[in-house]
Amino acid sequence: MKQKLFEDWNAYLDVAPSADPSDDVVRFHSRVLGRDVNIEPSLVHQPTGLRTAALCAGIKHEGTLDFSVVKLDAPGSAAAIFTKSLCPSYAVLAGRAALADGCAQVLAVISKNANVFTPTGEQDTRVMTGWLAEELGVAPGDVVPSCTGVIGIPLPMEKVRAAVTGLSAKLRPGGLDDIARAILTTDRGPKVCSVRVGDAVVCAMAKGAGMIEPNMATMLAYFFTNVDLDGAALREVLAEAAGRTFNSLTVDSDTSTSDTLAMFSTRAVPIAGDARADWVDAVRCLAIKLARDIVAQSEGATKLIDCTVKLDSSESDAKLTAKKIVNSPLVKTAVHGGDPNWGRIVMAIGKPDERLTLGAIDRGDVVIRMMGQVVFSKAQPISIDLPALARSIKSSTRVSIEVVIGEGRHAATVWGCDLSHRYVDINSDYMT
Repeated sequence: MKQKLFEDWNAYLDVAPSADPSDDVVRFHSRVLGRDVNIEPSLVHQPTGLRTAALCAGIKHEGTLDFSVVKLDAPGSAAAIFTKSLCPSYAVLAGRAALADGCAQVLAVISKNANVFTPTGEQDTRVMTGWLAEELGVAPGDVVPSCTGVIGIPLPMEKVRAAVTGLSAKLRPGGLDDIARAILTTDRGPKVCSVRVGDAVVCAMAKGAGMIEPNMATMLAYFFTNVDLDGAALREVLAEAAGRTFNSLTVDSDTSTSDTLAMFSTRAVPIAGDARADWVDAVRCLAIKLARDIVAQSEGATKLIDCTVKLDSSESDAKLTAKKIVNSPLVKTAVHGGDPNWGRIVMAIGKPDERLTLGAIDRGDVVIRMMGQVVFSKAQPISIDLPALARSIKSSTRVSIEVVIGEGRHAATVWGCDLSHRYVDINSDYMT
């Protein structure tokens, strides 16, 4: 059944019959084509005018793709949103500077080394960018670097230099599938999607499985398109899409030092009117697809949590309250174990947060639903078959929680996941 995700967005979700939420279909209704268009869970659609190379530089593990480059045939428009961490990576600082003019030609990504809090990190980033610019024949200011991985370990510059040397001869048209694999760290696999409407194409990829509660955009996510829009227009659409997608997901409440959400365009296809509206919807839907996949495939996750909060003060309050629920270790472990303990949801919505304008919550104003069933309503627990609800939560890979406070004039949806033993296993020896 087609589910409308947001009242004011042309975005719909079809829940797949499989147990994997990554199989769910995101779609929008095209004004140009007069029919629904599905987001493809692959990179079958890629804009022309891009060349790529993904290499095994020995940064991650020997024989594993870990250094990748995407080069536009000519300088194009570009925009990005970066982490608000107070300890940003040197790549983030360099990316902000490079994209200040809304233009770029090269994206370079290093995986398994975040280059954060390193003694020569700023210099190393500048040197690497210079090497890439010289090798690829572009202006240094048109190179956007990204780094992801372990914090505090200097970049192995001799390996980076070796990877850059002769790189221009290794570039080939397309090849974004290899880039999507090369950017991964603890991810289960690539997270990719794409769509074409007429001549307009947009595709996207993301990495991220832990250290995830974006406070801007997400982990690392890259969009590539061919529409003729400048950097300011790209950023406006990107930021608006991120608000309800990447900024509305959380795995473990931790904001990365390296979060980057970027879009690059070859500017080959004029776009206006209905075609531009379709393209905006496509970007939104690609963001929805990637955001849900990040949560569904996150470290140790066995269940995707879809949490909606409706209240009367503001949409911002609704999102903050929903995140309090999904970020609660007690809620996350209850969901993992199939425990319909709605008392933990009450605890979570009551936690103080100086960002909230919401005041004290009257229990007579609250309705709580789990898996669509009302478990608490207007000051009264509801008598239901709790063992049956527990079995439903335990057996499902998609768990829904809804809280309504008052009339619920403002709503926000946040996606999260359960907390399993596997998450602890992965993160207890990540460096070693």
